[in-house]
Amino acid sequence: MKTILKLFSGHGTFVQPDALTYILSKEHPQTFTQFILDNLKEYPFILTLEQIKTLEQADEPEKLPLSPNPVLVNKELQTKILSTMYGSQTIHIPPADDADLEYDDPDKDDQIVLPSEKQEKSTAFSDIDVKKVKGWKPKARDYESEVHVTKDITGNSTCEGTTSDFTKLFVNRYQSLRKILQTQRRELVNVMPIDRIKRNGVKEVQIIGIVKAVKTTVNGHRLIELEDETGVQPAIALKNNREAMALANEALLDEIIGIRGQLSKNGDLLIVHSIVFPDVSIQNQRHKADVPVYAAFLSDIHIGSNKFMKDEWRSFLRWITGGIGNSRQKDVASKIKYLVLPGDLVDGIGVYPGQEQELDVANLYEQYETLAKQLEFIPGHITMIMQPGNHDAVRPAEPQPTFEKEVQQLFSGKEFIFVGNPCYFSLHGVEILSYHGVSLLDYATSIQHLNYNQPTEVMKVMLKKRHLAPVYGGYTPLAPEHLDHMVIDKVPDIFVTGHVHTANIDKYRGVTLINASAWQAQTSYQKMLNFVPDSAKLPIVDLKSGNVTMMDFSKAFS
Repeated sequence: MKTILKLFSGHGTFVQPDALTYILSKEHPQTFTQFILDNLKEYPFILTLEQIKTLEQADEPEKLPLSPNPVLVNKELQTKILSTMYGSQTIHIPPADDADLEYDDPDKDDQIVLPSEKQEKSTAFSDIDVKKVKGWKPKARDYESEVHVTKDITGNSTCEGTTSDFTKLFVNRYQSLRKILQTQRRELVNVMPIDRIKRNGVKEVQIIGIVKAVKTTVNGHRLIELEDETGVQPAIALKNNREAMALANEALLDEIIGIRGQLSKNGDLLIVHSIVFPDVSIQNQRHKADVPVYAAFLSDIHIGSNKFMKDEWRSFLRWITGGIGNSRQKDVASKIKYLVLPGDLVDGIGVYPGQEQELDVANLYEQYETLAKQLEFIPGHITMIMQPGNHDAVRPAEPQPTFEKEVQQLFSGKEFIFVGNPCYFSLHGVEILSYHGVSLLDYATSIQHLNYNQPTEVMKVMLKKRHLAPVYGGYTPLAPEHLDHMVIDKVPDIFVTGHVHTANIDKYRGVTLINASAWQAQTSYQKMLNFVPDSAKLPIVDLKSGNVTMMDFSKAFS
């Protein structure tokens, strides 16, 4: 059986259990497996029994019919691999209303074009060298750095893992988001405690609570149990109420929501009219800097991996030091004052099965040393804000305090600011929420219309719920801190994530959304998930105008 599975996995194909049983029932399973592989023109991501029988019965074998929706099939398998605790629902989401986002086409003006001379591929980190450019006078050098960290777990961790810690975490979450719901959502001006709704006698009931349970009934309705400090109230969104069903299908365990509805005749159920999320105000106003400087977002470098994109990285270093690019590109480089690094700075050790086979640098400390040497090439006027991710040498539970002193001491000679994950900070008054983004996977596996290949769509839902990772016990490990640092209590001007190795720019109610790409080619683990990263891209924000551009280094050596 292992031999057969290996044959299929070598082509990136998974075999459903009933299909594997059918293959093994043949007199010569390996010969039959080879017959299937030989007659496939395209290898499906998931091989089904029906596809095998179709191939068997064909007079002239044709390629197996693929799923009518390969993205959905891929999502379903990813969901099984990443988490087995969530259900699947289908809802309708209206088109985005933020078509006015200003950003430049990364495939045109910002495609780096290297000199015509042939360049050989790098084979070691020591091969990456960047020479200073004579006469390079970056404009950002004229301005002082102005960074203010406003919210960070570093130095403020209080949890010990006790029952009391868990209680304080959820009480703080409830109180923080209840305040937002009551003060910023007009739909909930008459909220009452759950234990009073039955004897109040009002037509419309308004309650706020934490989602204790959520499930689909046998008749297709959506049942939500909402709990506050006074009791638990079951609420049901009826399937013929499309709007209520759509909102109910987005409800997640442990999040704080408001419900407007009417009690059933016997008073046992609350019939949902609408569900209210904390969300971001439509009138949200963003801050802008008063100086013409830029911030660039450099996520998921993964130094130490043999999939690290050395040539593209060298191209980036040459560009940011004024060595390559057209006049416009060099002008952008000269205005960069900040580099924000939202996690996974190194590849780490033992993060996923078989990782040791994909490492160039097998010692964790040496990975950070290698990164420090690479960042020496960054011009001295640029401030670098360093944040950990799930591959870094910090605790896995979020929120994550920043790097230990032993790691920080490796980085010197420039202004390095080390922060936790997540972190709020401002650059010249522009508020930034930087979060590495492990919970993107929790959201994508929990809500049917989301996919972590489109992280900015997930980030919109995070802002809508005003929480980075509400589900306790999901894919994202959470520490029971007394204050819930994952609550988005302050609306940022820029919300940046990494983790999923995709380059996305979008906007939601005045908030610029960025998923900050990666500097690592496809790993074996990503190949197993049929995920193709969008690497070697660099999102850049003009802090004065708010405009966003994306430098593309991915085709520099094509």
